[in-house]
Amino acid sequence: MAQEYLPAPSNIRLADLMKEHNISQPELAKEIGCSKSTISRFISGAKGTLTHEQVLKIARLFNVSTDFLLGETNIPDRKNYDIAELGLSVEAAKNLYTGRVNTEVVNLLLENARFAELTYRIAQYFDDTFASGIAAQNAMLTTLSTLLRTKVKTPEAAKAAKDISLRRKPVYQGDLDDIEMYFMAAVKEIKKGIGSHYAEQEAMSKKVAEKMFTELTKGQDVQHPTITAEQLTDAMLDSVSGMEGATPEALEQLRNGLLGILQSAAEQENAHEADE
Repeated sequence: MAQEYLPAPSNIRLADLMKEHNISQPELAKEIGCSKSTISRFISGAKGTLTHEQVLKIARLFNVSTDFLLGETNIPDRKNYDIAELGLSVEAAKNLYTGRVNTEVVNLLLENARFAELTYRIAQYFDDTFASGIAAQNAMLTTLSTLLRTKVKTPEAAKAAKDISLRRKPVYQGDLDDIEMYFMAAVKEIKKGIGSHYAEQEAMSKKVAEKMFTELTKGQDVQHPTITAEQLTDAMLDSVSGMEGATPEALEQLRNGLLGILQSAAEQENAHEADE
């Protein structure tokens, strides 16, 4: 949860930040390229003001948002970053702001500790951190196997050479297994945190069905209720009439379709009962 400060005007907020970070007025003036008197006048509440560029420099120095620095919000966390600050390529940024990738999923992944570790595992895979060691080990095993097979020339040596040769590993398999394990662990952890909407949807559907049944059987013998296809169709339409896109034309088409299905099912059931 983000830290929240008490409301304060911009001059008091700057003074608090300087005190919190143990930065003096001369030091701050040097950092943002202005005179000490400019800082002093601003903090004292005199007529002195800071330029837009100076406000931006102060916000970056204390790693807070300009809105927080100006007293417009009480939460210091920055919301706006330059692409270069985030280390994103232009193409990566385009994929985010054009909606080519699901930003909600990206956020969930980036907030997950396991995924953070996964990025370093992938980096090691890309630069062959572990693969080079496995390749060197495989080369040693190959040399040893060859020497046993060609120099010793005994059945035991031939068997040992074969066993040693089998100990060689695919160069990247360990990396890939590790990456898969971390990725699946991160995804499962995120899914667990989100939870499932299935139970909620089932409970809602059950509640709607029970309400529908109560309305349709009102005043009837509950053990032997009489519900017509028309009544059931109208009740089902009523439950979806508030949904987006539920125009009168669409509802009428849906009613005709549902009514046809229910009437057909009723006719088949009646025919089956007659046969018995």
